Amino acid sequence: MNKFSYTKGKAIIRTLKEPKVKKKKLNLDRILFILIILALCFWLLSFVYNKTVWIEGNGQMLMEKVDVNFTNDIRVKEIFINEGDTVCVGSRLFNYYQDDFDSDASLVLKNFDRKEKQYTNLQDLIKEIYLKRLQLKSLKERLAFLNEQEKKAIKLILLDVYTKVKLDAIIQQKMLLENQINLLKNELYFLRLQRKNISPDTTISVGGGNFGNSYISPIEGVVGQILKNSEESCYKAENVMTIHDVEKVFIKAYFDLKDLAHVKKGSIVLVEFPDKTISEGIINKLYISTYKAPTEFQKKYEPTERNILTEIVPLDKEQVPEWGKFYKLNLKVKIGKL
Repeated sequence: MNKFSYTKGKAIIRTLKEPKVKKKKLNLDRILFILIILALCFWLLSFVYNKTVWIEGNGQMLMEKVDVNFTNDIRVKEIFINEGDTVCVGSRLFNYYQDDFDSDASLVLKNFDRKEKQYTNLQDLIKEIYLKRLQLKSLKERLAFLNEQEKKAIKLILLDVYTKVKLDAIIQQKMLLENQINLLKNELYFLRLQRKNISPDTTISVGGGNFGNSYISPIEGVVGQILKNSEESCYKAENVMTIHDVEKVFIKAYFDLKDLAHVKKGSIVLVEFPDKTISEGIINKLYISTYKAPTEFQKKYEPTERNILTEIVPLDKEQVPEWGKFYKLNLKVKIGKL
């Protein structure tokens, strides 16, 4: 039997290294999904908010203007202003001839006819003044005669030859004559003024000494588009140019008929311009009738709808220049329901 022997020595313990835990990578798909969900929630909340709290409509920025046109055909002779110029009331914009297109000879003939009519009117006026003067002279002689009769009647009344009734009749005749004389004097005064204002027309010379009629600006504003050039014909109902009153800007806004209860005169309106700036306006006018909105506000492939038409003006006059920058541009307008 072998002997068991125990050998004392150093103990050896073997250890195993723990495996390294790999870091989890970002799950882009999950982040993208969460962002999409958040965006949909935000859009849904904003949509519900806009539909429940605000009434939305479409508008177009406009300003008061004057379209320069004529009921008859004209020929523009010379234009004195350019597009974008500021004009005042009474500024001369252009010269023109009316109904003269064939040749300059027609201008001379028309001018001759005007002078003939003017001469005839002047002769008739002189004749009427002469007749009025003769009538006035006759009435004055009659008044002088009645004055003499009045003096004699007073003396005879004092002598008890005439009664007071005779004197009253003479005084009444004098009063009628004096009224007629005053009326004739007034007529003669106005006839003399009329004669003084009648003066011969300036002859329209061939080749340009006279430029016919002048068009005077009826308003103060800025000249918009000039549609005709010098020496160009402009037929009736055509525009020569447009003058804009930049101090009077407004928005023509269209709202759905279902929002009629909330669209009222005096309501405050938020206006969103194309550059995303916001401004405040007030409904200045609410039209009674409904109107068709411009084609750009209509939905394609759907029946044309009628809308509530309003006019919106700036809440503050200082906003007018800013509003004027968006002339003829489409805008978004909102009215609060609460």
